[in-house]
Amino acid sequence: MASNVKVNSKICGFKHTISGQLEGKTVMTDIETDCSKVAKIAHMEVPKKQTFNIKENYVMDQAKDTCCVTCIVPAAVMHVCNMELGMLSKKLAKQAGAIDIDFSEVSIE
Repeated sequence: MASNVKVNSKICGFKHTISGQLEGKTVMTDIETDCSKVAKIAHMEVPKKQTFNIKENYVMDQAKDTCCVTCIVPAAVMHVCNMELGMLSKKLAKQAGAIDIDFSEVSIE
């Protein structure tokens, strides 16, 4: 069964749905999005070996030339890959519900 997550990029106003499925040694990912930048990485075939290190990482390598520097979609894709590869428990992820970045403490003065 595929892993699916929703991403609400409140700062830029886009919502995305990311799905991934392990096929052999590759995680096939798809992103439903209205963002033209994220759409450039909407379908990826992520090699298992290129998910373990942030420096040599297929998803981050693809995103670096397309996504904004503040985009949270690549991190969400990595979470999907990690669930598919068994490195992140789907049960634990479901229990967590949502993860976020809280900007409420930012000083605007």
